[in-house]
Amino acid sequence: MKKSYAKKLLSILIIRKNLIIDLTKEIGMQKKEASEIVDFALQLNEKFPKNYLQLKNEIKAYIIINMLS
Repeated sequence: MKKSYAKKLLSILIIRKNLIIDLTKEIGMQKKEASEIVDFALQLNEKFPKNYLQLKNEIKAYIIINMLS
């Protein structure tokens, strides 16, 4: 049980790091801002995201909607 929890935690940390890097490159936001948004998005998800691209697209859509409103 501890191994599966450790693997899940490690995968979340890797996904978080990659999302922050991708958002800073693609949208041109600062790392601190990207970090806050990614952390917020991961807290909202009750279950583990289906895949990396889906989560990244949802975050980008959230950012764009908030920029336009």
